[in-house]
Amino acid sequence: MILLCNILTTLTFFLMPAPTTLYSADLTPIVDLPAGYFVMQTEGEASADAPDGFILVAYDDLTGYVRADKVNAVDYRPVTKYETTVKFRCDNDGQPVNLRAAPNKSAEILTVMPNAAEGRCYGSTAGDALIAGAGTQWHYVAYEGLRGYCYGAHVRVDATPPNIIEKEPDPKPDAPTTTEPSDELPEKNMSTVTAIIFIVALCIPVPFIMFYLFRKPKE
Repeated sequence: MILLCNILTTLTFFLMPAPTTLYSADLTPIVDLPAGYFVMQTEGEASADAPDGFILVAYDDLTGYVRADKVNAVDYRPVTKYETTVKFRCDNDGQPVNLRAAPNKSAEILTVMPNAAEGRCYGSTAGDALIAGAGTQWHYVAYEGLRGYCYGAHVRVDATPPNIIEKEPDPKPDAPTTTEPSDELPEKNMSTVTAIIFIVALCIPVPFIMFYLFRKPKE
């Protein structure tokens, strides 16, 4: 338990005061993460190899790099670290929606999502304009175990709720274990004493009974 507490207290969280881009290892933008939430710095060889000015972080089940000057380190563990409630829903005039590996029209199609299908939305990024005048926004989403991009005009996305930033309470130390006196012990002792008295009470008349049974009558 002490080891677990030590591990938890050494984690470093960074607040994103504005939408913050999460990059892949080759510094290709993955998604703009929502403001007011946190990323957690990760350790290991990949972290040591981070490009200058970047840190390797985790955002829930995503891992990537963020610019160090875009986030602020905090000295506490936030209660709500990541946004996990925002959903997307396919709304393409009744037509299915392509989930692509990148936010452009030539990217690999990972799967085709039926009309009204829904899943989790991590955030948005810029890409190709598939429809003239419909913009260049794509959403990075999770759908049935896959993560990819869907064109912004083909889906509806929930508004991102503001994060209420609260600090997790410090872990309480384990209470010392005390041995309470057992109530059964006196009862057990009393039962033993009672049994002894009962046995003695039964045994005392035996010699007298034997005497009267086997004594010789007077001649």
